[in-house]
Order: sequence, then structure tokens, then C-alpha cells
Amino acid sequence: MKFKKPDKDQLEGMLTMILGADAEAAEVKGVDDASIGFTAMYIDDDGAHAATCCCSLATAAALGCALSMIPPGGAEGMVEDKELTATATDNFYEVMNIFSSLLMNDKSAHLKLATVDAGSESRQTGDGFEEQAFSIMLGKYGKGELVFNYC
Repeated sequence: MKFKKPDKDQLEGMLTMILGADAEAAEVKGVDDASIGFTAMYIDDDGAHAATCCCSLATAAALGCALSMIPPGGAEGMVEDKELTATATDNFYEVMNIFSSLLMNDKSAHLKLATVDAGSESRQTGDGFEEQAFSIMLGKYGKGELVFNYC
């Protein structure tokens, strides 16, 4: 494997930093593709697709809102509207950029965030890819799920 398995404790620390309150994460078996609202695509130094992080619209809205302290009602409104605001989209992109460090250590290859797309079409699965999914508790923003696929 070129990249490391995302660590639950490191993820919890990042989520706590973003939320400004305690967050929890638990490893789970997987996530249904139908629930995926956004996919972050990470590339290696050669520009090859190396990893993805996927989540639902509700999780993306919660993370995007929490980063700039938009109240939970704002995230709920985005879920009802089925669309993130420009601010939440920008914030969510930054969260996905921060999450790239969950896949790297001093022995792994380097990767960087390339895109964040709606849907699950760019999710990397299949031969050569591992998967790690988490159920996450986001304080006043509720719960969500993240799934990382990496080679």
C-alpha cells in the first residue's frame, strides 16, 4: 500500500478541532453508494488517482458549516434544499484537504486533494484499493459517515 489506513483517533482529533467540541468516530463495515453525496479525489505526485473520501450531503453540510460556525439549522436547511451554499462548499473543500493527512505518514507517498465532486462516480474501489469507513458523531451537527478508499 502506498498510503496508510486512516486512524480513528487522528480523525477524532481533526473533527474535534473543526467542531470546537468533542467528536467521536467508530470504524464501520462500509457505506452504501446511494448515500454518498460528495467524493473528494486525491492524487499522488504523478497525478494518478490515489484515494477518495466520500460522505453524504448531510455530513458535507455539517462539516462545511462547523468550520465557520454556521449553526446546525443552516446545515439542516442545506440538506432540505439538497445543495450546499458557496461558503459551506468552500469550507467542506478545506476539510477534505485537511483529511488528506489521515492517509499519509513519514513512510507513505505524498498525495493532495484534486477535486470534490457531487455524487459517488469518482469513488475509487476495486483491485488495489483498500476501504476504511467511519461512523462519526459531530456534536450539535448530528451524526454522519465517511468512507476512505486508498491504494
